[in-house]
Amino acid sequence: MSTIELTKLLGCGLICGSLGLTLALIWLRPAAVSGLCEHAARLDGDLRFLRLAGSGRRLAAWQATAGLGLALWSLALLSPLPLVALALLALAPNRLLERRRRERVTRIEAQLDTWLLALANALRATPSLGDALASTAALIPAPLGEEIDLLLKEYQLGVGMDRALASTAARIGSQSLSAGLLTLRVARSSGGDLSGCLEASAAALREMARLEGVVRTKTAEGKAQAFVISIIPAPLFAMLHWLDPDFLRPLAISATGHAVLVIAATLWIGAVLLAMRIVQVDV
Repeated sequence: MSTIELTKLLGCGLICGSLGLTLALIWLRPAAVSGLCEHAARLDGDLRFLRLAGSGRRLAAWQATAGLGLALWSLALLSPLPLVALALLALAPNRLLERRRRERVTRIEAQLDTWLLALANALRATPSLGDALASTAALIPAPLGEEIDLLLKEYQLGVGMDRALASTAARIGSQSLSAGLLTLRVARSSGGDLSGCLEASAAALREMARLEGVVRTKTAEGKAQAFVISIIPAPLFAMLHWLDPDFLRPLAISATGHAVLVIAATLWIGAVLLAMRIVQVDV
């Protein structure tokens, strides 16, 4: 095939691919727009929670534009390599924001015990929950201090205290913090001893954190063993092929060998998934 014919073929493929992609987007426009809006809303929420500059809508639009360009580039080159960059473009920002969000939530949970004790002491000096929260906001550093300051701003703008506490728990998404704030709301509405309830909650959270550390320590060895076992087949297969290339040749040239490979791969994947499920303990 000459260069001119190859160029024409690539041009026809690019035009057909672009036309098909355009028609697909037009046909799926409502669902695509709805999914893109939800994706932008999630990104915007993560950016606001992490106190990062930028807009979720702008980041989602940039991802969609770059993804369309990579897809067209893949059609033009008739190569799947740009699709690898497309997958990274689609997954990397989300995974990075999720990881930073988990790290921030972990730091908040580490400060929760100290904040509850400080709030209990502040409530002994003042009966007002708003004044007690304001006094602890200056004592607790970021990131929990930033969330308390945001809670106080919502309260000062006229949002009810119970609603502000519920909004803070939903925004952070931590089970430990949600339990502490729920205890505060229940004790406040029932007229109980807020200081005593907060001290009891702090002690319970402290014990829970200790037990979580014990569970992580006990399961770390099992996770390491599962990881080693899951990666052993690949280097073992490569070593056998390097020592004797003809030893594994029947697996590649016969139907029985293909069936054995499929069964072995299926059992290996099943074993890896089962091992991951066994060592994954909810703490």
